[in-house]
Amino acid sequence: MTSLLLAGINDWLHRVWFKPANSDLALNPDGSLKFAGVDWVFMFILWVSIISFIIIVVPMCWWAWKYRRRPGFAAQRTPNHNTLLEVTWVVVPLVVLVFIFFWGFHGYMAAQVARGDALTILITGQKWNWAATYPNGATSGETKFLDDMTMPAAKQGGQRGNQGVPVLIVPEGVPVRFRMTSTDVIHSFFIPDMRVKMDVFPNRYTSYTFTPIRATAKTASGQYQDHVIYCAEYCGTNHSEMAALLRVLPVSEYNQVVEEWGNVMGKMHEEKKPMWELGKWVYESQGCRQCHSIDGSKNTGPSWKGFYGKDVPLSREGGEKFSLTTEDGWANYIRESIIYPQRKIHAGYEAGNMNSYAGQLTEFQISGVIEYFKHLNGVKTDATVPDPKTDRKTKAD
Repeated sequence: MTSLLLAGINDWLHRVWFKPANSDLALNPDGSLKFAGVDWVFMFILWVSIISFIIIVVPMCWWAWKYRRRPGFAAQRTPNHNTLLEVTWVVVPLVVLVFIFFWGFHGYMAAQVARGDALTILITGQKWNWAATYPNGATSGETKFLDDMTMPAAKQGGQRGNQGVPVLIVPEGVPVRFRMTSTDVIHSFFIPDMRVKMDVFPNRYTSYTFTPIRATAKTASGQYQDHVIYCAEYCGTNHSEMAALLRVLPVSEYNQVVEEWGNVMGKMHEEKKPMWELGKWVYESQGCRQCHSIDGSKNTGPSWKGFYGKDVPLSREGGEKFSLTTEDGWANYIRESIIYPQRKIHAGYEAGNMNSYAGQLTEFQISGVIEYFKHLNGVKTDATVPDPKTDRKTKAD
């Protein structure tokens, strides 16, 4: 009965602290908890803490009451040395802590040393967005509102006004290595369900590896129950909105989706999509939506709607305005703001909030952004997405 009671308490505590895991950092291939995994180590430390609390604090409270100062009782002389107690107090915790250290170090190395056949995905953190680049050069081609994960299909659409976040995908049962960097400040890439958490720094790489155990489950309506990715390091104004979703797909489906994402321009060209839709895809997939609205409302950066074709007020003494009267002038201004965002700061906004996208976007993608600006501001554009083969992956300098 005692064993059953302790097992029940342990299971309850585990469910209090953890959501169900879905990686080899916590699970065996059959889905059972791994002894050397994150969850076991955490629960062991938790029980050591509970037992230590009972052994130390409960007697301390009892002795504090029993030996309290009372009228008519002389204070007893306190012993100042007990060799057995002192040796026990040093050796027993030391043995436990050394055991925890090597157990935890084993798990840490398992999450740091990737298998030779691991799939490497580049993760880039920037205020306030996560982006993934796959081996074929593809980036996420899908966004989703966090609210939609708990809403029926008829009510989906971002009810609280939150921004759509990118969906990142990984293959089921395949070792994955995230190679991570930041374009601005320190972030922290945290996927609780995968037991993955690693700080992300500018000007250097950090990495983490794991193997997803099961494909992401679906609801009865066919909605994926994706795993939420957070930023666990405060990084500024919209830190709480810096999120993404991780979806585990069967290998064949993963390969198909990554191929489609890597050929976005090709598919748009075949379907003769207008050029502004390419700009919309850039807006949704490259993190632009985190700082720039498309409805005229103010955000961290100026809205993409409402300014096109007008003089641009700059944040300089005297209220200087930058006059733009031609489409070419606006095209140059938009391109310059993408490649050299600190040259002309829009009045009312702080310098340094936006990083340069030099080398991250092709000239065709920047042209798509320009066309999207026109579309949002009611300027008719007839250009269609060109053949990506003529782009030759030329990056903007």
